[in-house]
Formats: sequence, structure tokens, C-alpha cells
Amino acid sequence: MRWVIIGSSGYIGSALCRYLVDRGLPVLSVSRRGEHMEGADHQQIPEYSDEWFRGLFKAGDRIVYAAGLASIPGCRQQPELADWLNCRLPVALLELANGAGAESFLYLSSVKAKKVLCGGIACEDSGQPASDPYGQSKWRAEQRLLAYPGKIRVNVLRPAAVYGEYGGKGGVQGVHRSRAFAWKSGLRRLSRYFPFVPATGYRSFVAIDDLLVAIALLEERACDGDIFIAAEPAYYDLAAIGSAASGRHMKSSCIMTLFIMLPFEILAALGVKAAILDAQRSELYSAARLKTRLAWQPRVRYVEFLRRG
Repeated sequence: MRWVIIGSSGYIGSALCRYLVDRGLPVLSVSRRGEHMEGADHQQIPEYSDEWFRGLFKAGDRIVYAAGLASIPGCRQQPELADWLNCRLPVALLELANGAGAESFLYLSSVKAKKVLCGGIACEDSGQPASDPYGQSKWRAEQRLLAYPGKIRVNVLRPAAVYGEYGGKGGVQGVHRSRAFAWKSGLRRLSRYFPFVPATGYRSFVAIDDLLVAIALLEERACDGDIFIAAEPAYYDLAAIGSAASGRHMKSSCIMTLFIMLPFEILAALGVKAAILDAQRSELYSAARLKTRLAWQPRVRYVEFLRRG
């Protein structure tokens, strides 16, 4: 039974390929890049067009769609591309996969697919469909994929903000580890002179290792037609993140927030959308469904990750 990872050169896709290869599973990685991962077959495609995927899938395949346009600013600048990569292409590939007799299709969505109330802990059914190009493209894809009438199993996984690097048997690659920790020195320097940071809302996170386990569980338990959120139970604001990363106690400052946010609030009042204002909202998510149905338990905590290295 082969795993087909679409978007294998991306952050989650590449980690998933390494995770599956480490478990001795057959993997076909698919991306526009030519890098070949040891232990996996690779298919390079010139562009993400459904025409290039014809004849690729086989009976029994487990397909994970980890591609797409993940940059929120990029989606605002290119909404048509966001709609194609995040919505219309995965729907087209689902049809090809079903025709080939593939076993399952897992769509990696985002908690941003729905806009939740500030301060409340959201589950899969909470909130309203997102209205921004990124979240809206993810939401539309979810609805169309889950409504598909084929025999193939279809599931949606919404990760919270993903962090860390999957090491596996080969260890963590130095370039990725360096990027993940590069900003810690800046926070350390900042904390020496400014023990305060702007007050922000709290956010949910999930470690890449825990996310990979969730993906494997979804397939092992043969789920079908479900939406799951993957998030650890702890929540963090900027002060908590800065304290853990710098090793110094940092406090939230409402006065600092006022000075920083005032120009953006003025722009918003004039009708100019300022995404930075969303930083003041808390976006908290529950993985209760994933824990209850699949016995998934996140083992890593963001604060521990920040303190390492």
C-alpha cells in the first residue's frame, strides 16, 4: 500500500515523507523540485496542473495533499492562484484518485478555514467560514472534497500553527534547525533592554512530530468523511513565547500595544484592512475529537521547543 505525498518539498510534506520512510513504508513524493529523498520514489512535475497527475495514482494508494499556497499575504495578492492550488486542484486530483481506485485522500487544511470567536476554545464545528482568500480557499476545498460521492475515503486535518523539525533516523537537518532558532538571539537581546512586549492574543500550536502521528493514525483507523483539528492543549501569547525563548521573564504591555497598533487602527477606520490587528485576538483550538476518536496525545509542548538549543 503506497503513500503518495503531494507537495513533498514543503515543510510538512518533506517531514511526512521522512517519517513514512523511517517506518519502512513505500512512498511516492511528488513536487515541482527534483530533489530525491533516499528510500522514496520521486515524481517531479513541471507545474501543479491536474494534467500532469493523470496516470500517477494506483489502486490502494493513500494520498496526502500537502501542497498549496500557504502564505496569507501571498493569497491576498494572488487570490486566483490560491483558489487553484488550495481548492480546485485538490478536488480535481480527488476525482483522478477515485477513478484509479485509490484507498484514501487526506487534505491538509488549516484552522484558518473558519473564523472563530475571540477568546473561546474552538472545535471543528465552531465559527463561520473564513472570508479572506487563504481561509476561504481552504474552506471551499473542505466542503467540495467531503461532498465528493466517490468510493474513496476522504478526510480533512486542520493543524494549528506547526513548529519544529522532524529528525527521524537521520536527525534534524542543520539548515532547518538554524532557521527555526535564528530569531531566539534577537529575543534574548530585546529582553535585556525591554522586559515588556506588546500585549497579544493567545495562539494554538502543534509540533510537527505530533502532527505526523495524527496523519498516520487517520489512515490506520480508516477514518472517512471526518474533519479533525490537531493542536496541543497549551496556549501562548507573545509574552509567554518571548519568556521561553529568551530565558528572561517578559511582560505584556498594553501601552506599548497602543502605540504600535494606533496607526493600523486609524487605517482600519479609513477602510484599509490591517492584518496585524488580528494579533490582538485570541485563537484557541481544541483537539478533543482527535484525542477521543483516535487516542491521539500530543507529546511535545511549544514552550519546551523554545527553551531548547
